[in-house]
Amino acid sequence: KEKDGYLPEEYIKKIEIFRFKSIKDLSLDFGRVNIFVGGNGAGKSNILEAIGLISAALNRGLGDSDLIKKGIRLTPVELMKASFKSDKVAASFEIAAQFSEGVEYRCNLLSKENDPLLRFHSESCSFEGVKQFGRSGNGSTVQGNSIKTLLEKDRGMWDQIKVAYSFPASLTKQCDEFGRYAIYTPQTDILRGSRSGLIDTAPFGLHGEGLPSALAKVVARMHNEKNKSFKELIHRALSLSFLPGWTNSVKVGKIDAKLISRGIQDKNSDMVYFIDRFMNTKRNTLSVYDSSEGTLFLLFIALLLAHEDSPKYFALDNVDSALNPLMTRLLIERIIEFVEKVCSDNVPFGPKQIFLTSHNPTSLDAFDLFNPDQRIFIVNRDKEGSTCVTRLEAPSGMTRDEWRVQAQGKNLSQLWLEGKIEGINGIGAI
Repeated sequence: KEKDGYLPEEYIKKIEIFRFKSIKDLSLDFGRVNIFVGGNGAGKSNILEAIGLISAALNRGLGDSDLIKKGIRLTPVELMKASFKSDKVAASFEIAAQFSEGVEYRCNLLSKENDPLLRFHSESCSFEGVKQFGRSGNGSTVQGNSIKTLLEKDRGMWDQIKVAYSFPASLTKQCDEFGRYAIYTPQTDILRGSRSGLIDTAPFGLHGEGLPSALAKVVARMHNEKNKSFKELIHRALSLSFLPGWTNSVKVGKIDAKLISRGIQDKNSDMVYFIDRFMNTKRNTLSVYDSSEGTLFLLFIALLLAHEDSPKYFALDNVDSALNPLMTRLLIERIIEFVEKVCSDNVPFGPKQIFLTSHNPTSLDAFDLFNPDQRIFIVNRDKEGSTCVTRLEAPSGMTRDEWRVQAQGKNLSQLWLEGKIEGINGIGAI
């Protein structure tokens, strides 16, 4: 194992962002579980979307449908470039990523007025310092050789060449796995079935579409799993939805007209039901429409963790949605525990790396400042309005006991609320 960390599997170590939306120039070094906190409009979601653009570039490309599947907002492309008063508006913006297995990728994206699509100006990908493929105005190359293939400018080069050439296995695995990254934002009306949506991303839609079939598959996997440790891990994930205490059982079944609201849109599909352990057995079965909002959010995240088709990398925007402060902390503690287990025990399902945003102070209490795989980033705006990020970490050379003395025994949420963490509230910086 790495010192104070997990096994050295693939993950994104670093990202550099230039001239994207509210970000002028930003470089971030990541851990396994990363959370972004700060004021409203500081740029937290823009960071998730910048990561998403790298993923889109390594997947199908930059078309509207490609960005939607990533959870990236369909902003007019000319508004994707930073346009600060003090700077001339550039013709493009640039994003680069460095992965743990020696893979580095960089793309420069054209964002023109009156052009509805983002287009590649240049791309470059290397493995252990050796360039594997790239393109620019001077042409395209693969492993040092020029190619005459005419590449689509709104489609990623990797997607167009990977089946025609032989690449290092680590590079292929890294690009393909990270190409499935998505930003998930569960929405109550979709989770409850009162509004339908498209399932564009595995294992269910970005907002909760297809929850019943996903639950059925995870439960079946748990019952059929022969590895005791893996079975327990799936059960541990599913038990997230039991944290509020009012239920300890969830199931999928055919829609019962007596148990669902008239507001349910699709009355022909399966339905998720919870059993209320305090209610009379004749009236203790509740559909998702009548279940608590927080419980639905917890089930959504549980399935995202445990489903075998979930991406190895994903983001949860506003992880604290619909959750009280204690539940927020408990949820994030479980997420961290789950990722650690996946990476340390070579579990074939589950995430390798997660990115979160939150406005709830208790979210910080789930993190260990002394573990480099758990990272807190404070996001705010500088005097020019540019997004800036500071990692909240223990002072160099300080022990845990010394840190507790310096913090006067207070946890991070208390320090946040008392204004002791500079820049976290997004006020006073501008």
